[in-house]
Amino acid sequence: MTHRQRGFLIAALLVAGLAFLPAASRASTIVLNPVDDGSLYTCSGCNPSPVRSYVLVSGYIVGDIDFQNPMLGGSIENALLSVNPYALPLFGPQISVYGVASTSATISLADLASLTFLGTWTLPANLTFGQPAYFDVTSFLEGVQSPYVAFVLETPSAETDVFSSTETNYGLPPQMTITTPEPAALALLGAGLLALLGGARRKAFRA
Repeated sequence: MTHRQRGFLIAALLVAGLAFLPAASRASTIVLNPVDDGSLYTCSGCNPSPVRSYVLVSGYIVGDIDFQNPMLGGSIENALLSVNPYALPLFGPQISVYGVASTSATISLADLASLTFLGTWTLPANLTFGQPAYFDVTSFLEGVQSPYVAFVLETPSAETDVFSSTETNYGLPPQMTITTPEPAALALLGAGLLALLGGARRKAFRA
């Protein structure tokens, strides 16, 4: 094969690779169920043991949802926490959300020792059974290096929300949905072209 023919071949491969670039660069999605979830009673004299029947949120009763962290050192495009109602109506339309970097796979009052406020979650109107609501936790998850992450939910006193848990639900527990980028197709294409060019140069040198 002449140098000119090699050049045409490399150009054709480049065009073909770019044609497939959108399909090759699609993201992948991971959906995680909690490793533990339920409620913590924070009042003085309350039972310190978690209650796992539901994710109940009401004043001094806070919801606690723990996940394994699959993204240690990984790249994240998007991460969403979701809950869905177990009882209606939901009396607390706005929830304070906190993140916790954790080394434990179980919920406990220890999760409340180092809370990071993530924002206020405004629930959609007319949310119904089994219908998830989503809250963006991307920025928090990107900075967590612990094996587990916990999310603590809080409403003002007298505003009660009851969400499904892993133990009790209508077919859908709380979840975390993570979108991750796949390896960049352009970088893979470039590596292949460099290999072809290197091989062509070696053959030309030997000739």
